[in-house]
Amino acid sequence: MPDSQSPEPLFADADRNVGLFVAFRVLFNARFYYPVFMVMLLDYGISVEEFALLNAVWAAAIVVLEVPSGALADLIGRRRLVVAGGALMVVEMLLLVLVPVPSVWVLPVLMANRVVSGAAEAFVSGADEALAFDSLAACGRAGEWPRVLERIMRVGGVVTIIGMVTGSLVYDPGVINGLARGVGLAGGFTGADTFRLPIWLTLASALGAFAAALAMREPPRTDASGATAATGLAAAFRQTAATARWIGTQPLVLLVIVAGVLIDLPIRQVLVVSSEIYAEIGVPPPAFGLVSAASALLGLAAAGPLRRLALGASARANGLVLAAFTLAGLTGLAAFVPVGGVVFVILLSTVLRMVVFLQSHYLNQLVDSGRRATVLSFRGLAVNVGYGLGCLGFAAATAVSARLVGEAACFRAVVGLLPWGFLLACVAFWAYALRVRPHRAALVQPGGFGQPRAPSA
Repeated sequence: MPDSQSPEPLFADADRNVGLFVAFRVLFNARFYYPVFMVMLLDYGISVEEFALLNAVWAAAIVVLEVPSGALADLIGRRRLVVAGGALMVVEMLLLVLVPVPSVWVLPVLMANRVVSGAAEAFVSGADEALAFDSLAACGRAGEWPRVLERIMRVGGVVTIIGMVTGSLVYDPGVINGLARGVGLAGGFTGADTFRLPIWLTLASALGAFAAALAMREPPRTDASGATAATGLAAAFRQTAATARWIGTQPLVLLVIVAGVLIDLPIRQVLVVSSEIYAEIGVPPPAFGLVSAASALLGLAAAGPLRRLALGASARANGLVLAAFTLAGLTGLAAFVPVGGVVFVILLSTVLRMVVFLQSHYLNQLVDSGRRATVLSFRGLAVNVGYGLGCLGFAAATAVSARLVGEAACFRAVVGLLPWGFLLACVAFWAYALRVRPHRAALVQPGGFGQPRAPSA
């Protein structure tokens, strides 16, 4: 065995890459503006309709680039795509920081921001995870992956708590003025002065993510093609088509991806409109960040039990648990319990974290290294297509409800439909699962699916 492939360097590189992967994933997702995202963008001077358009552009950018970027990562190396994604996050934040307000440039720059943001998400999705998993697999440590996911949940939970609380506080000029007076300054800050502070904090986390990406090392791969970026782009589309055909022949892979979309779709709709839900149940705006922090705290506490659940229970049992919790959360949310209704938002946020954890655990078992990033990108593509269709459905249902029950009551009416829609989707999924007929022993095997099956070209 060559020295470059001896166990010691492989172990050292695996530890290095896993640590950097955790740092990159946490910093890339440390978006201090999340608690105030909608109101912050409206502060730039855009309308609600333009805000919806920006979200559609963001989703479209991800859908177009998600899978080709994953295939490109499999062909020319995962580190290159992770570095590109980190660089794009920096550009994304700089656009928000530098655009003058008010000006005619606001909407075009925000549009560019959404395209760059979608590209960053697409480039990173699958590539960072594949790089870290392959680093462990190269030295026979693939079984440690659930612990890596647990570590991300724990570290990410702490950072999310800090980020959500800090972001919502620095956005508020009253808080900033109070801090200024506390240190003997005059204060006098207005919303125009503070609304971009969460963006500045996110720019700092973007620079940290980019630095972590640059420090990563490409793991050894016996199936690497050695393609360059120039030749790899055409090959990426061939890889995408080949992987799509392969996924169509793998019932277990299909079930994991479709089940993730089924649960992700209604929860993501809830989280996107969570600020309106909080307003409906009487939660004051300064507390929005605290609710997000409470959700992250629960995710932090759930990291260890979730790893044990992934390893100790079957895929079918875990799917039933997630579906039951989702239905309970949507049903409780539809009741609009004053203040206490935030418990159901927190529950659904935790379920979403569980879905991400379990999908990663199962898909990395089922897929070989040569197309791992591509399949993980298909997972991201499916989730984002589902999210986009869900947004269109939510908007259409809101328009119809407004005509039937009036503007004031339409939001509650549409949220009330979510548990029924989810229940119907679960029935359809069950029928689909019976039709594709996966190997039953794999579904009921504790801990996952065993060794990955080698795919055919």
